[in-house]
Amino acid sequence: MRKLYAVLATVATLLAMAVASSACMFFTYQPEEPESLRDK
Repeated sequence: MRKLYAVLATVATLLAMAVASSACMFFTYQPEEPESLRDK
């Protein structure tokens, strides 16, 4: 039973790392600001 928990913990950790890294990629993307919204 301990081996099952170890495998589940490993899979959960890998899944969490994959989700966290993809979320970071989305948050670093910054589209160009339109001319109409820029401060003049």
